[in-house]
Amino acid sequence: MRRQFILDRKSSRELDDLAETHAGNRSLVVREAIGLYAAMEASLEEIESNPEFIEMMEQTAADIREGREFSQEDVQRLAAKKRKRR
Repeated sequence: MRRQFILDRKSSRELDDLAETHAGNRSLVVREAIGLYAAMEASLEEIESNPEFIEMMEQTAADIREGREFSQEDVQRLAAKKRKRR
């Protein structure tokens, strides 16, 4: 099936670069990219529908609402303390 797409310059260059390792076959690169993207989306959907993941995200949201969070500086300070103890 034939399709037509418009790419920006950067995407076009990247497609050309990737096609070099596939005997110049841009169509093959696009098909592989679509397959990988679809597999990634399916994996994300599986993860996001996992009851344990949903529970973890709900707990995280509750922690944030209740102010139980650490700043980047807090985390760095705690990590530095742990390193010094070793």
